Amino acid sequence: MKMSRPIQYKKFYWVFNSFLTVIALASTMALMPNAYAKLFDGPVDRLPVLERAALRNGQVSLQGENGQYTGRVLVTASMDAVWQVLTDYDNFDEFLPKVSNSELLEEDGDRKVFEQTNKVKIFLFNKKSRVRIAVQENYPQQITFNIVDGDLETLDGAWKLEAVSPYPSAPPNQVLMTHQVNVEPGSIISKSIFFDIYEDTLKSTLAAIKEEVEQRDVNQEFRSSGVRSSGVRSQESGVRS
Repeated sequence: MKMSRPIQYKKFYWVFNSFLTVIALASTMALMPNAYAKLFDGPVDRLPVLERAALRNGQVSLQGENGQYTGRVLVTASMDAVWQVLTDYDNFDEFLPKVSNSELLEEDGDRKVFEQTNKVKIFLFNKKSRVRIAVQENYPQQITFNIVDGDLETLDGAWKLEAVSPYPSAPPNQVLMTHQVNVEPGSIISKSIFFDIYEDTLKSTLAAIKEEVEQRDVNQEFRSSGVRSSGVRSQESGVRS
């Protein structure tokens, strides 16, 4: 018994369509490893799972002990906005916790020296400490620093900035800020007490920098949108007149 022509056509169409579906599925599976490699290859994605989750929730990550620390925070702003805050040496006392005074003393190209006075509470007493720090700027990736004078025995390390994109090939909208430091107190305080205070201060400092950067970035966008709106209104007034 011969099949009718419409039935033969439907059977051929179904077989051909299934063949194309299999080819498309095979192609997708072949490309999948590369796609996932790109998706999970950003600076945040290379970190341990728990640290990655904490950073994406807006928290500060701090690893280390006894004067050797690595702190990280994820900032939603441009690289330039982060850089402007990290190099605002004259105004650290306006947004950094426990900093009572900060002043830029020397400037020679990418090398700068600033002095910072910190005020901390130890038990019932307020204690001031002074440090003079030399920095070497490498815009926009890194700032290295070391103590040249002051109340600490050792203080050296670096700030490292890495752009973070929401997905592969997208423009970056965040910055991973990593702070590595080696610090040793002077003889005026026990190491255990100093390290406890320093760890708490470092966490609050990273959180304060994140807040300051994001607030400045929002203010800058607001001012820019205001200028654009003003320009549009001026153009409209000119057209009406």
